[in-house]
Amino acid sequence: MKYHHVDVFSDKPFSGNGLTIFINENPLEKSFMQIITQEMRQFESIFLNQINSDTFRAHIFTMEEELDFAGHPIIGAAAIVHDLYSKDASESKVNFQLNEKLVTVKTVKHKNHYSAQMNQGKPEFRNILSKEEEETFLSYFNLLPEDKYAHQPLQVISTGLPYLIIPVQSKSLAKVKVTITDLEEKLQEVNAKFFYVLDTENLEGRTWDNFGLVEDIATGSAAGPAGAYLVENKLINIDTEIILNQGSFLGRPSEMKVIVKGNNVKESEIYVEGNVYKIAIGELFQSDI
Repeated sequence: MKYHHVDVFSDKPFSGNGLTIFINENPLEKSFMQIITQEMRQFESIFLNQINSDTFRAHIFTMEEELDFAGHPIIGAAAIVHDLYSKDASESKVNFQLNEKLVTVKTVKHKNHYSAQMNQGKPEFRNILSKEEEETFLSYFNLLPEDKYAHQPLQVISTGLPYLIIPVQSKSLAKVKVTITDLEEKLQEVNAKFFYVLDTENLEGRTWDNFGLVEDIATGSAAGPAGAYLVENKLINIDTEIILNQGSFLGRPSEMKVIVKGNNVKESEIYVEGNVYKIAIGELFQSDI
């Protein structure tokens, strides 16, 4: 079974967020997809089965679990589908059927890379944390109340995965780290799955796995909620292209474009766009497990 290795959210090699993409004729057992992902040791891997000419069933795995949605795997997979199935076309479109939603991605072929834009759909605005909750959650990330940006709230927003958005001052972004071992349970208490610390002045973000062990290079599933947060809290105008940076603390600078389109943010459509650079093609020698 062949697989494709790409760097996502970058137009040059050995930057952005790495991803492995598997396209298989027959569905694989979920336990096997999990093992393959752990073998590849990328932040995520995506597995595709073709349904028809423009639609693929997609399964996305992290090292720990399957996700119902993720950004950089979908962006990266769309570029490879374009490269394999519409190589001579300058533009293409593909649908990915996920566990709970259908995502449409438009791709454009450039000289040395692809760009892909996905529609993440309408944002879902969940909890706004109280002042007491804010202080508690800030402490989970080695932050103090004075590290928070102005009077902006800590808020949970989802476009497929619910993120707790934590707005901070620029000088505070470097000090962020996870300080507790049961973060996932704490996030669940406020209806969040993950967190995203956002420098609202320089538009740069950081996040980790919920164990606080692995920092993510570029998080497409958080880019949509971050864009919705910026518009909802009147830090950015609606219908404005937002350039969100991530990965600089890891030496893998990445750039995500976000546009919140619509008459008002709660009824808007969230678009996230990024570049994809092909790195390698490999072949997996399967064995019974």
